Amino acid sequence: MALRRALLEVTRTLDWQSRSKGCSVFKYPVVYYRTSADIMKDRPILVREFIHSALYDPRFGYFATRPGAVGLLEKAIQFNQLEGRNAYTQHLDSLYKQSDIAWFTPVELFKPWYGRSIAEAILRTTNLSVPLKIYEIGGGSGTCAKCILDYMMLNAPAKVYNNMTYISVEISPALARKQVETVGEVKSHLKCFHVECRDATDRSGWGNVNAQPCWVIMLEVLDNLPHDLIYSKNQSSPWMEVLLERKQHEGDWRCL
Repeated sequence: MALRRALLEVTRTLDWQSRSKGCSVFKYPVVYYRTSADIMKDRPILVREFIHSALYDPRFGYFATRPGAVGLLEKAIQFNQLEGRNAYTQHLDSLYKQSDIAWFTPVELFKPWYGRSIAEAILRTTNLSVPLKIYEIGGGSGTCAKCILDYMMLNAPAKVYNNMTYISVEISPALARKQVETVGEVKSHLKCFHVECRDATDRSGWGNVNAQPCWVIMLEVLDNLPHDLIYSKNQSSPWMEVLLERKQHEGDWRCL
């Protein structure tokens, strides 16, 4: 969803270009985008590079520059007061109209039950003889972390809650601060919760291998991971990787 929003105003056309290297000519599809000139380089870039810049660049990326990149509801939806699916969709429509928010994640819309269900599954299946350790990748506004910690505080043995560690790995400094604010609504949670503001895909940030068992939570992450795009003109054509570049127009470079 974030990727769709980040590229909402983007238009693209597909073209084929030839580039020579030595005695060979290589053909590849080039996608022209109408978007921030800062993202595009003076050389073709991979789709994964474009997505990473559009979403995560600290200067102009979607998550770094939009204060409402991830929605936070002031209060939980009272589902027992909604009469069926139509009432729910109407209520949801009203929430979006009242908020300058790109989108609400499922863990936000169904709080606290979504996060509590995850916490219940962890508590039911984890080995309680070792300290509980949870990593959350891309924790958004911190709602999932708070709901899980709320559940552990109220339902887990005291030693589990008091000795557990909850680490959020968040690439966006703005969202990292928001997570601390959200979880900090319950002061005791801050004893076991902290944020590492870094790129979770950078292996160096994880340090040495730790044999201690842990849980890893990733909600709304896979659809926002930078990835490549491959293209085949028809069933008999080879698959090729798509590159993006700025289109030259009348001697000047501009983004199309």
